[in-house]
Amino acid sequence: MVIHILTRVIDFVFPPSPSYERLRQTPVSHWQSCQSQHAIGATICLSHYTDPSIKAAVTAGKFEHNTKALALLGIILKTYLDQSETVLPQSTTVFVPMPLHHTRQRERGYNQVTEILKAGTKNTSYRILPLLRRTKATSPQSHLKRAERLSHLDGAFAYINPAIDWNTITNVVLIDDVMTTGSTLEAARTTLVPHLPKHVTLQTLAIAH
Repeated sequence: MVIHILTRVIDFVFPPSPSYERLRQTPVSHWQSCQSQHAIGATICLSHYTDPSIKAAVTAGKFEHNTKALALLGIILKTYLDQSETVLPQSTTVFVPMPLHHTRQRERGYNQVTEILKAGTKNTSYRILPLLRRTKATSPQSHLKRAERLSHLDGAFAYINPAIDWNTITNVVLIDDVMTTGSTLEAARTTLVPHLPKHVTLQTLAIAH
C-alpha cells in the first residue's frame, strides 16, 4: 500500500513517459511469449516491432536512457538462445553488437544492443566481441531507395582486429535491436565477412522487425 502511494506521488511529480507506462503495464510473462521468429532475407527477426510493448521497450531503451527496458528485450533473446543452443553452442558462438557512432554512444552513455546482449546472455558462456566500429554517423535509411541506402552506408563500418583464437569459434552472430530496411545490417555484414575464417558461419539477427 505504501509503495503504491509512493509510486503515485512520484508519477505526479515526474510523469512517466507513454513508453515507460506501457512497460509497467506489461507482465514479464509477455516477454517470454511474444517471440515470433521469422526470417527477412538472411536475417532472423525475433519479434514484431508493431507489438506496442516491443516498440515501447525499444523507444524507452534508445531515447529515454531506460536500461530496464533493454533488459526486458533481453528476455526475448534469452528465449531464442535457450531454443537454439544446438545450433549456436555457447562455447563456440560469439555475438557482435551493431556499433553506434562514438558521438551517439557518448550521447546515450551506452550501446542499446550491447545492453540487450548482456541481459540475454547472462549466466551463459556466450561471448560478446565488438568486431566492428562505426566510422560514419548516418541518418535513418527508411526514406531512401535501396541503392541510395547502400551508397549512404558505404564506408560506415570498419573491422576491429581482435586478439582471439579463431580456432575456438564456429559461429558469429551480428545483432541489431531493430531491422527496418535491412541496409544497416547488410553493410555491417559486408564489412565483417572478408575477415572471418572460412570455417566460421555468420548469422544476422534482429530483436524486432
